[in-house]
Amino acid sequence: MAKKFKVLWLEPLKDVWKEGKKFLEENNCDVVIGREQTLPEPFTEEEVISLARDSNALLLVARERITKKIMENLSKLSIVVKAGIGVDNIDVKSATELGILVANTPVPSDYLGVAEGAVARILALSKNLAFSDRSVKEGLWLKEYDKLKGIYLRGKTLGIIGLGRIGSYVARLMKPFGVKILAYDPYVLKEKALLLDVELVDLPTLLRESDIISIHAVLTQETRRMISEKQLRMMKKSAFIINTARGPIIDEEALYRALKEGWIAGAALDVFEKEPPIDSPLLKEEISDKLLLSPHTSGLSEEMERDLTMAQVSCCLKAKEGIPPESTINPQAIERWKERLPNL
Repeated sequence: MAKKFKVLWLEPLKDVWKEGKKFLEENNCDVVIGREQTLPEPFTEEEVISLARDSNALLLVARERITKKIMENLSKLSIVVKAGIGVDNIDVKSATELGILVANTPVPSDYLGVAEGAVARILALSKNLAFSDRSVKEGLWLKEYDKLKGIYLRGKTLGIIGLGRIGSYVARLMKPFGVKILAYDPYVLKEKALLLDVELVDLPTLLRESDIISIHAVLTQETRRMISEKQLRMMKKSAFIINTARGPIIDEEALYRALKEGWIAGAALDVFEKEPPIDSPLLKEEISDKLLLSPHTSGLSEEMERDLTMAQVSCCLKAKEGIPPESTINPQAIERWKERLPNL
């Protein structure tokens, strides 16, 4: 009988992991479940190393950081598979050097769902839904009339930072509202922007001219805190900013001050520098009317959970058969990975 492929699923998505685990086991995999995402803190490096000692595959979502130290201590590790697109919590450079594949799972129900979530936040901010809801529930009704006013979207300018899968779909969804769309993405060809009827501009231009800004960039050293005090002060006082990408792209202390001091009108955040944001200044009551928050769930749906789970399973089984998954993000590791296969 062929040797079992050992899989550690650190924090699988709630409930749907059972179907994925069954499928893996039916294909000669030995699966260990770390836990569902129930504890306030992720696994530590030492805990991951202990749990994954003989594992061939690590499956994870967003909380655990897969570091060089972890991978160096897992001599049998063949692949790390992240649920979702961003892999900023994995040391991809070290994985490549060690001959370990890193794969993500870009399923439409995830990235299109996040785009839908971003548009929902654009509409919620522009139509002031959170304050309107509170006005009714607290018996204020029309007593604070001026605070209930929203903005008329037609003719306004939407700025999109990052014109990849998600940003592009946001552009498509927002076009029927009659907005002008600007985009900042130094890695996108002009032809793509032309097809989307989007104008590519530099970041300062986007910040100065946009009435609403939606962030869809991946987290890199280049984008970390790319929106800080200098950038927030460039924005219109009437502008909103939405972040459904990665928390560290925005400097939270600067955003707190921007909201408190009126540099901008409001913000919606689905992501934070530290998750959950226990000590974040953004939780202060004094800015609550200007801020719409959610717990990294902008694209959450049953379809997304199942599709991400089964995509992780598919990547895992391909690696088991010695086939690099199509979504491998470090193809430079493949040659070294194939050399390691006989010993895994």
